[in-house]
Amino acid sequence: MKGFAGWMDWWSIKISGQSVARVSRDIEGREDILATRIFRRTKTFVSNKLWPILDPIVKHYQDPAVRRQILSDIELKILETIGTEGSIRTDRLRKKLKLEAKENNSKFHRSLTNLESYALIVGVEDPHPEKHLHANIWQTWDTRTQEGKSHASLPYSEALSKLFVKTIDACVLAREDQISAWFEWSSEIQTAKEKSVLDGAILRSGHYLVSSRVRDVNN
Repeated sequence: MKGFAGWMDWWSIKISGQSVARVSRDIEGREDILATRIFRRTKTFVSNKLWPILDPIVKHYQDPAVRRQILSDIELKILETIGTEGSIRTDRLRKKLKLEAKENNSKFHRSLTNLESYALIVGVEDPHPEKHLHANIWQTWDTRTQEGKSHASLPYSEALSKLFVKTIDACVLAREDQISAWFEWSSEIQTAKEKSVLDGAILRSGHYLVSSRVRDVNN
């Protein structure tokens, strides 16, 4: 089987006759799914079934003391502005922050990606972009999920463990030495990993971690 030589190969794939980009936009626009970059800082779609698990983790990083440790000044300003506006498109966000100059491009988009990697902000492509093609509309996690999340909140450590198990279930099989690159909160995930193995929620086989669903199927 031939792998992908680059991003162009990936984007050229058709799913049910539609481009990956079109399918991705359709998924991103659904009310029950949100787009984040929590997994390896890449586009990650999260079902509303997982929002109650992810919510306590996001809340942990929303804490002002924690937030100041992980975010730069520009990231803090972006987060504050999006929170104040409720919803704001990328171009208007840049204008409001006076970051429209080309020399700010890299810094601005890197900051958005970092905020997305903690799920502190959530973006969806503007369905009516006018002249600004592929512009996202940004909201904070709380604004985006307020209608879909449970009021009962898990403890932070328990939420990490549950998220880790769900991720392994989705992967089925994963190299253990790659896990530190999965999430921004990698140090805490290591503790969650060991607890999950001890509890039997996931299995360890050599250099790999395996979903417990494999054991359940075999039984």
